[in-house]
Amino acid sequence: MELNMLITVWVGLIGALLMFAGDMLLYYTPEDFNFGLKSSAEERINAIIDVMKNLPEKRVMAGGMLGPAAAFLYCVGFYHIVLMTNTQAHTLAMAAFLLSCFGIITGGAYHSHCAYLGLLGDDTDRAALKKVMGYFQNLPLILYAGEGVGFLLLVFLIVTGKTVLPRWMFLLSPGILFLLRPVAGRLPKGVRVIIYGGWTNLISVIYYVAVLITVSV
Repeated sequence: MELNMLITVWVGLIGALLMFAGDMLLYYTPEDFNFGLKSSAEERINAIIDVMKNLPEKRVMAGGMLGPAAAFLYCVGFYHIVLMTNTQAHTLAMAAFLLSCFGIITGGAYHSHCAYLGLLGDDTDRAALKKVMGYFQNLPLILYAGEGVGFLLLVFLIVTGKTVLPRWMFLLSPGILFLLRPVAGRLPKGVRVIIYGGWTNLISVIYYVAVLITVSV
């Protein structure tokens, strides 16, 4: 059982790193994003579009295509929740697994559609781009609803001692680490584009590495 759990954790880690790599292909730039701390969601997206429209098309396409592949690996990784939870809490663990999968599948689509923003960024009147943005901005609602509840259940399972992980590990769980995103947005330019831009996947990288270390000790 422990070997199977470790395999799923490794696969999940690869998925998180792959999705992070997709983030960087889509919109990494040494110049950083041009938005303030109090910018609206639309202003932040427009700042990303301004970056992506100047990048090579093949690079933007490659970044978008990594989304679905990474989402599949993420789903395999999420199964560790079931494998590391005791049988009495199997139903909750399965719910956390399925909800997290539902969220990340939407996240893979979100990642893929993000490429359209860069490919259409030079559209003169931006008519097509506005339609895409209208659809694009609704996807996070499904993403955060699924993963949000799934990660909350994961926190509950860890805190109540229903997993093989020590209770303090909830502090490094994705749901808790996500709350630090505003802090990542305050990092200096240059670092911010990497940490803030990839934070939604870096939280899983941190968590999976912590799980591997904790289980192996």
